[in-house]
Amino acid sequence: MQQDSDAESADIWTRRARPAFLYVMYALLLWSLPMGLIAGARPDIAAAITAGMRAYLNALPEPLYALFGTGYLGYTAARAWGKAKGAER
Repeated sequence: MQQDSDAESADIWTRRARPAFLYVMYALLLWSLPMGLIAGARPDIAAAITAGMRAYLNALPEPLYALFGTGYLGYTAARAWGKAKGAER
């Protein structure tokens, strides 16, 4: 049986895709710790940081979110279908 794994891929971008995404998510979660301290010490600065991040995320076009969601869900569905069919491990 052929084992086809992203982690064992010869393509460096494929190998690093999942860990890179997780590192970004970890960074966002860990950012809440200093933000909590900033909010406790200087609520005005924390509010300004939050407003800036909100403005940045709201500036991203809606089709970009749709594209990411469609690609992510499509990849997940294709992997699940491949595994159910027995083509992938």
